[in-house]
Amino acid sequence: MKYDNLLNDEINKHVNKSYAKFHSSIVPNCKIRGVKIPILREIAKMFSKYEDFLENISLDNYEAISVACYYIGLTTKDISLLKSRLDFILPYVNNWAICDTFVSSLKILKKQKDKLYSTVLNYLDSNNDFIVRFGIVYLLSYYIDSNDINALLEKLTTIKTNCYYVDMAIAWFISVAFVKSRDETLVFLKDKRFNKNIHNKSISKICDSFRVPTEDKMLVKSLKYS
Repeated sequence: MKYDNLLNDEINKHVNKSYAKFHSSIVPNCKIRGVKIPILREIAKMFSKYEDFLENISLDNYEAISVACYYIGLTTKDISLLKSRLDFILPYVNNWAICDTFVSSLKILKKQKDKLYSTVLNYLDSNNDFIVRFGIVYLLSYYIDSNDINALLEKLTTIKTNCYYVDMAIAWFISVAFVKSRDETLVFLKDKRFNKNIHNKSISKICDSFRVPTEDKMLVKSLKYS
């Protein structure tokens, strides 16, 4: 059974043209019809009873891909199945918005995050920029308090990409790592282990944080590339 007509009918009920215009401005290069995330999550719940849903929809627009991702988050209870579903869906994830909300929707990882860890580290070596970003956001979501923060920061230094959205994810990770593990993260900033764009954006994000004291903001500002 193909679910495209059913899915499109549900999506069309909630299309908001002004939201589509706004969302398209911050999520470029996507076919966006204009349905807000909470509604897409509810639509995913509607289809969660269909075991063959993923194999029978067309993943050709923002809303359909989002629903598919949220469906995976709702219905996947086994790590082996999650790995195969990630292999299937991640090549369709072509923007930061779906990428980041997808990570947060994977409820299975709250109790079984370690079982996906080695797979996610491999994602960081992918040629697909949004698979790389998925891996970074996963580490930020589930491992930012890890005792292995040095190893994670070291791994991030090996990522070679010219993608703005990957660079910004790394900067985001570094800024939160600075709050959680100040001394370890500061070493990487002092040694300028990341490229200029990532380094300076990390410092900007650190300085925007309410959790960083003024003296530390002054310190990291002095470390910026000119």
